[in-house]
Amino acid sequence: MTTARTQDILSLIEAEHRQVEQLFAKIETAENTKLYDYFNQIYKMLNLHTRAEEFVFYPAMQEYEETRKYIQEAQEEHEQAKALLEELKMLKPTESEFKTKMSELKKAVQHHVQEEEREIFSAVRKCMNQKQLAQLGREFQEAKPKIEEDVEVAMTT
Repeated sequence: MTTARTQDILSLIEAEHRQVEQLFAKIETAENTKLYDYFNQIYKMLNLHTRAEEFVFYPAMQEYEETRKYIQEAQEEHEQAKALLEELKMLKPTESEFKTKMSELKKAVQHHVQEEEREIFSAVRKCMNQKQLAQLGREFQEAKPKIEEDVEVAMTT
């Protein structure tokens, strides 16, 4: 595998953030039948994303005092998102509570994304060089298939 083709972990995480934002935008205008599909995509993507971050990115951040301080809050935000995903999983997209919970999830994810991209990424760039970030990018991508087996589809129509 060549390093030129490997994206660094920050680019990979940012790309996933954009994908989730697009799914949130789609879910806001979706018909009921499409809500299942979009929610399942969000459910799977967020679960894979948070677990891969916790498995690869946060342990690397633990190595540096400048980045270590962000880990606990980030993990708490992940737990909040996971809890909302599980609550949403129990609802039908046609229920009014589904839209309310989805809105809560979107806000929580947006908050996490903003903090991560503005504060955490900046701190990480000061501590880790491009080679380290590329290595973490490889590990992040390699972790996904292993984690994927644990992430079920959220709901079926």
